[in-house]
Amino acid sequence: MVSNIWDLAFWALVTFATPLIIALLPLFKIQISERVLHLMLGLSAGILGGLTFVDILPEAFDVAREMSLSPLYVSFGVGIGFFVLLVIEKYLLATEEIHGGHFHIHGKPIDPNHGLMGVSALTFHGFMDGFVIPIGFSVGAEVGAVVTLAIAVHQIPDSFAALSLALSSTESRRQAILYVLATAVDTPLGIVIGLFFVGLGDFMVPLGLGLCAGTFIYVSAVDLVPELQHEERSPLVIVSMVIGFLLIAALSLLLPSV
Repeated sequence: MVSNIWDLAFWALVTFATPLIIALLPLFKIQISERVLHLMLGLSAGILGGLTFVDILPEAFDVAREMSLSPLYVSFGVGIGFFVLLVIEKYLLATEEIHGGHFHIHGKPIDPNHGLMGVSALTFHGFMDGFVIPIGFSVGAEVGAVVTLAIAVHQIPDSFAALSLALSSTESRRQAILYVLATAVDTPLGIVIGLFFVGLGDFMVPLGLGLCAGTFIYVSAVDLVPELQHEERSPLVIVSMVIGFLLIAALSLLLPSV
C-alpha cells in the first residue's frame, strides 16, 4: 500500500500546477517554436518508452510472479490498456488534423469540435499518467520515484500541446481556460482513482501496471512516433527520443543506490 499520502498530495499539486504555469507563457510573450515542441515531444516519447520497458513491465511481471499469478495476467492488462485507448481515440479523434491529440498544430485554426476531441484525448492520457503514480509507489519507493519524475517531465510537452490546441481551436478565452483546466485536473484525478484501485487489493497492482503500460505504448508508438517520423522533422527529434529513454534508464539505475 502507498506509504506516504502526503507525497502523493505533493505530486498531485505539481501535476495540477504545471499546465496552469505553462498557460501563463503567452502573457509574457513567450512563444515555443514548432521545432522546439517536436523536440520536446520526442523527449516525451522516449520517456514513455523507457518508463514502460525499463520500469513498469519488469516490475509488473516481478509482482505477478511474487503473487504466483500467471504472466498472462500482466499481458492481458497491457492489451486492455492498448485497445481501450485505441477505441477511445478512434471515436474521439476521427480527424487528420490532430494526430493523437498531442500535436500537429501549426498555428492554423482548428475546428472547435476537433479541438474538444483533442483536449478529451489529452485529458485521458493525463488521467492515466496520474493513475500509475500510486501504483508505482505501492510496488516500492524507488519505482514510485522514477515513475513520478518521468510523468512530471512528460507532462511539460503535453501541457504545451494542450495550450496550443486550446489557442488554435477557439477564440473564446473562457473556453481556452476550461481546456487548460481540464488538462490540469486530469493527473491529480488519476492519482486519486489509482489510490482506490490499489486499495482493492495487492492483486490489482500487476494488472494496473499492465493497463498503464498498454496506454503508454499506444501513446508513444501510435500518437507520438509516427508524427515525429515525418521527413521534414529534424534528425534531432530521434536524438531527443533516445535521450528520453536513457534518462529513465539512468534514473532506474541510480535511484535504488541513493
